[in-house]
Amino acid sequence: MNGILLVDKPADWTSHDVVQKMRRLFETKQVGHTGTLDPMATGLLPICIGKATKVAEYISDDKKAYVARAVRGIRTDTADTTGVIYAESESPIPENFDNVLQGFMGEQLQLPPMHSALKYKGKKLYEYARKGICVPREMRPITVTKLACLEQDDEEISLLAEVSSGTYIRTLLDDIGVAAKCFLTMSDLRRVSVGNATVESAYTIEALEAMSLNERKSLLLPMDRLLDHLPPIHLPKKRLKPMTNGMSSRISFPVDKAPLYRIYAGDVFIGLGVVKEEDGTTNVCMKKVLV
Repeated sequence: MNGILLVDKPADWTSHDVVQKMRRLFETKQVGHTGTLDPMATGLLPICIGKATKVAEYISDDKKAYVARAVRGIRTDTADTTGVIYAESESPIPENFDNVLQGFMGEQLQLPPMHSALKYKGKKLYEYARKGICVPREMRPITVTKLACLEQDDEEISLLAEVSSGTYIRTLLDDIGVAAKCFLTMSDLRRVSVGNATVESAYTIEALEAMSLNERKSLLLPMDRLLDHLPPIHLPKKRLKPMTNGMSSRISFPVDKAPLYRIYAGDVFIGLGVVKEEDGTTNVCMKKVLV
């Protein structure tokens, strides 16, 4: 039983809560998620089961899209409406708001929020934040590929944002609010896609609970389903056994330069591998074997 399940995470559940539920529903401990969603957030949470847990971190690296709502006029210590207000503004959302959004497109640096699960000296940042301690954080590179206002009135906005892995939407909204001089604080967040998978294809917890184990198993996607951002390398079928036994394979065809590849032998997805140049030859070596 190996594969990926698309779950529509409900509000007030942690990503770990969903993992625990899937362990019970699929009767296995080998379950992992592909990127944390805050408890207040809902939406697409790909769950890896069986050997698919070995690729969870690589699925997490793909771009993600969100629909977020934000209220105007306040800033909080958590950058969302669960936090404590520490600044207010009477300024309206500016008429040139779309121009402000354009300024946040593309590659940029973002300071992670103190209320996050990132670690500093072995402790999660939110553990320091809850004690009123602010610790040093490094700016992290992010990329925003889509940013559009879906709805807007005097008090709230709704945005669609497509971003690189590791982007904090609440921080992005807070930064946008400061730039617009009207302050914005996230009130709702829904993840609508991860890579090429969308929330429309996801299953609610209630729907999964109502199914039999065999019905749940039938929903599992192939392990390479959410790895399209990694380029493929196709080898002859006869290379299946040597590659799974740790041998490398020489290739004579050009491949796109990348840190990691999806490796196939015939029609079989073997796992993830790397390309190495040695003595004028190009060789493929396995990094994660999944068969």
